[in-house]
Amino acid sequence: MVLNNSRFSVLLLVLVLIKFALSYVSVHPAYEFQRDEYLYLDEANHLAWGFLEVPPALALQAWLTKALGNHWYLVRFWPALFGALTMWVIGLTVKRLQGGWFALALAGIGFLASAYLRINILFQPNALEFLCWSVYFYLLISYLQQPKNKYLYLLGLFIGVGLLNKYSVIFFLAGALPIIALSRYRVVFLKPAFYLAIGLAFLIFLPNLIWQWQHKFPVWQHMQELKATQLDLVKPTDFLKDQLLMSFPGAFIWLAGLIALLLARWARPYAVVGLIYLAVIGIFLWLHGKSYYALGLYPVLLAFGGVVWERIVAMRWQLFLKPILLLIPLLLIAPAVPLLLPVLSPEATARYCQKFKATGILRWEDGQDHLLPQDYADMLGWEEMATLVRQAYAQIPVAERAETIIWCDNYGEAGAVNYYNAKYHLPRAHSTNASYSLWSPPRVNPKVVILVSDEAATDLMPHFKSTQIVGRLNNPLYRESETHVSILREPDQALLQRWNAEIIAERQKFGME
Repeated sequence: MVLNNSRFSVLLLVLVLIKFALSYVSVHPAYEFQRDEYLYLDEANHLAWGFLEVPPALALQAWLTKALGNHWYLVRFWPALFGALTMWVIGLTVKRLQGGWFALALAGIGFLASAYLRINILFQPNALEFLCWSVYFYLLISYLQQPKNKYLYLLGLFIGVGLLNKYSVIFFLAGALPIIALSRYRVVFLKPAFYLAIGLAFLIFLPNLIWQWQHKFPVWQHMQELKATQLDLVKPTDFLKDQLLMSFPGAFIWLAGLIALLLARWARPYAVVGLIYLAVIGIFLWLHGKSYYALGLYPVLLAFGGVVWERIVAMRWQLFLKPILLLIPLLLIAPAVPLLLPVLSPEATARYCQKFKATGILRWEDGQDHLLPQDYADMLGWEEMATLVRQAYAQIPVAERAETIIWCDNYGEAGAVNYYNAKYHLPRAHSTNASYSLWSPPRVNPKVVILVSDEAATDLMPHFKSTQIVGRLNNPLYRESETHVSILREPDQALLQRWNAEIIAERQKFGME
């Protein structure tokens, strides 16, 4: 038993370290940060209890990253850490279920050979989100085994933390609470500890809730915009297909876990876990959720699946089946690695992805196919864009720089310009897109505008005394392939009035007078 425990612990440590290291060795040097990452990194300069897109947890990570130097390896540290911790929670779950080293190995390999590969290279809220969901299930299983109040309090703590990271925790609760209420475990609703746990989660979440109220609940406005521009384009059939594709190499593992949760006698005490999975999937289908929203559900199913297959192979053909089962996910993931991780150059990736076009890997949020997966295209061209802005600023006479403003069409452009040009002491780039509408000046009256836009300033020329295009990105692999950087001098009053009206309207929409 001591030997088995030692083997289990060593294997878990190895899996955790592999998961952590993959985030650093799996990105080709041609790729930069992804569009959203620049926005989240800029939150470090505007600390608050909330932002238009996300709660404040990511801003705290960005602030710590900035304090330590803002190097790329520090940015990658957070998703790498949360991915490694998710692997650790999978191991703890397997152990809770009395699984051995083989169950752990199979569940761990299933986790490695999946869409979590990409999730855990991006500085976004998803990595911590899926870790939190895995912790919720682990604590729920722990409570089902031993109904101790400490597990309820820990659930309250982590639910509060999860709400400060991403509001998707609400979907977990919307699926879990009705299922528990209809199960034999509904007695938990009679326990004072349950309501104390709810109170703890509420207290942790309260500062962000107050911020939402002060800013007219931008999360609702954000969701309405997301629904109109993206979610309504999601087809239920595509969502279900993607649940298999995102974890295809290890689908036989988590499907075995789900079937066991719903049908196996030994897993009957944990049936609520399987029913919660079905309930949350149903909610996402109803709301046209994006496919990756459901990724928080699979680590626990992988843990159960590992235990299921360990029980199966224990009955017969152990020496034969064990290596085959462990090799299947690795062999299946091998050809898909360039689709999940940017390990190849952009040009090589574009050629490789054409072979898998039918899977939808090249389909973007606009519903159209492009040359690269959207995340990959969103990781290109940013430093080149920031360099053009720097070149434009260098052309501005020193006497005019105090009256110069850098203005961008979208948050990715503004965030990238601020990230790459911080050490050059340029003015901060502004926008009315996303959270930048909270950070923009209340009014503008510049003498010179450095404009970063996906269109040339042709329509604006009549409103300026002079216009000059400094340069543009010209690479079809970039999502910002048509972005121009221009110098515009002395805007007329008509444009300034319209511009300021837009700024004021955007700020008032979120309670900024």
